[in-house]
Amino acid sequence: MPGARLNKKLLLCGFFVATFSVFGWMRLLFLINSYEFKPRRHAPGMTSLFSTTVPYHTDWYRQHCFGNTKENFTIGKLEGLLEGWHSAQHPGCRELHKIFDDIYEVTRKSGQVVIPDTFQTKVLKWLGNNYDLLKDVKLQFVTTVFNLITHESSVFNPIRSKRPGVATADKDVAIYVDELAKETENDCDFCAYQFKTAEDTFGRVESTHSATAANTFKYDSFHAIILLKTHHPTAFTEEQFMDFTNTAMKWFMKCYDTDKQYRYPHLMWDSLPKASASQVHPHAQASLSAARHYGIMEHIRLSAEHYADQHDGSNYFSHLLQIHNALGLTTFLGNASAMAYLTPKKDHEVFIMSRTSGEDFFRLIYYTIRTFIDNLKRPAFSMAMFLPRLEPFSAPTSEDIPAVARIITRGPPDNPRNDISAMELFAASNVNVDPFTVIQHIKNTISRNKKTAQPSPHVDNVLIDQKKEDAPQATQDKPGIKQDSKDAENQVQEHQEVL
Repeated sequence: MPGARLNKKLLLCGFFVATFSVFGWMRLLFLINSYEFKPRRHAPGMTSLFSTTVPYHTDWYRQHCFGNTKENFTIGKLEGLLEGWHSAQHPGCRELHKIFDDIYEVTRKSGQVVIPDTFQTKVLKWLGNNYDLLKDVKLQFVTTVFNLITHESSVFNPIRSKRPGVATADKDVAIYVDELAKETENDCDFCAYQFKTAEDTFGRVESTHSATAANTFKYDSFHAIILLKTHHPTAFTEEQFMDFTNTAMKWFMKCYDTDKQYRYPHLMWDSLPKASASQVHPHAQASLSAARHYGIMEHIRLSAEHYADQHDGSNYFSHLLQIHNALGLTTFLGNASAMAYLTPKKDHEVFIMSRTSGEDFFRLIYYTIRTFIDNLKRPAFSMAMFLPRLEPFSAPTSEDIPAVARIITRGPPDNPRNDISAMELFAASNVNVDPFTVIQHIKNTISRNKKTAQPSPHVDNVLIDQKKEDAPQATQDKPGIKQDSKDAENQVQEHQEVL
């Protein structure tokens, strides 16, 4: 019958439609469940701006959070310090300890070594015939610091600095550098940069003490060399260094004017062949990228964004600074801060931050470099500088990184042994120097320059400086941006009442 056949066709069509509908809904549910929808804990744009303001002075934390101990802090004592910090009753201590636990994990483990008599004489020679150090070798303690947010990891065992091949040779470091400068001066390309280096399409940026040259072999579209007009790798003054950084900033803006998609500035400086410098003449590599900062810094920035999502819009870099300040690992210069970093890439790392790349930021970098050269006798260093994206006529936003400079030493300049191994390249940083000793060297350098710098300003002074910096910021007018200054004022007032 025709009607029966029609009903069968309609039934069959209905079956296929229902089947595909069910399949479609199941697929949609599968796709929805395959994504992890984590609700934001704060609205977009609500992340606090980076601030160098700290709630309390370092001495306050020592008194209220660490039992007012008079002992010097060391990386080996860090795990024990954290236990005392955890037991502190003051709300300011407990709050910051919670932040520390959210960012860092610290472990301390021991390892024993059996040294036979046939080997002991040689080991003692490495240790300068110091029997106390021999005891330390036989029972060693290794402290590991792991950053739960950025996944940076450093392993500290200061006794490893005594292993063979690490110490400097017999020659005085300053004499070695002087001789190296003399040997390389006559055939130096950078001393005759006008004739022996390439130029950018827009020409050179020149100043009294510095100039630019296009890098002949680029690693980015805009890649230049910023060089000093003096050949000696360590004999440069603060005036020359500030001129050098000013030239770099002008070069960044020239590139941006040429192509405005290139907005992310980087400056890399390796000093001396020990730090992989191609020439002895002091020079840095400047570059701009279009999409983002280079990988490691971009990973840290994305980690900071994730941290803000999980912590009600708190600024990761501000919290990082507050943690280091509580432990006495910071010093300040105006609106810039320096930390002896808890997860250094290599020995003596100093992590410098400021909201913008201003004079205080660059001067603090200079004092750090001079500390490495003059105090620590480590003129071979590596520095990486990452600046907020270029947005002329607008203030940094919560999406920007602060101005960041990371500086490490690279070992004795006359030692041919490489300081970077497979451990650093593929696993974790092996560090031989205690950060608690590093920060004291930086403070001493700033103190010697106290006519033009404040060695370690009190919280009230830092707050005043920060307010001056905050005043012109356009983001203050945005209701979505949280500012730290009022909270800091309340904390300072509470601090004064406690005292």
